[in-house]
Amino acid sequence: MNSSFLSGTDLLLTYEEIRMVKSRYCRLIDTKQWEALKDVFAPDAVADFSTEGNPIPVLEGRDTIVRVFEDLVDPAVTVHQVHSADIELLSATEARVLSPMEDYVTFPEGSAHKSFHGYGYYHETFIQLEGRWYIKHTRLERLRLDIL
Repeated sequence: MNSSFLSGTDLLLTYEEIRMVKSRYCRLIDTKQWEALKDVFAPDAVADFSTEGNPIPVLEGRDTIVRVFEDLVDPAVTVHQVHSADIELLSATEARVLSPMEDYVTFPEGSAHKSFHGYGYYHETFIQLEGRWYIKHTRLERLRLDIL
């Protein structure tokens, strides 16, 4: 892990700031706070949530990412959890983050979408802009997806 540009307390604070962004991401999706969710993404963020059997195009721009979230999961009850992130600082303003994840998504009776329980990893790049950390690129790699 290269972190020679930060040390001690600054390094720990950076790790915690990055973890808090991902924590907000989960909470804001689950509580359907779509406008606030935009604040976890860089303006030009890219998201790849496509999985086998559920092809979703690569999403570009935070407004697009959040709009797709809202369109897909607003009617669902969701529980998103991330676990101990592996954070590698690439510079003082960029980090590579690997986070184990689990999500549980249930759609209302009669929905065209299937409910599921999934497990996997978020592969992400975070960047710091004007003193705040944002998700710049996110890709979800599922290891298991149980249709409910």
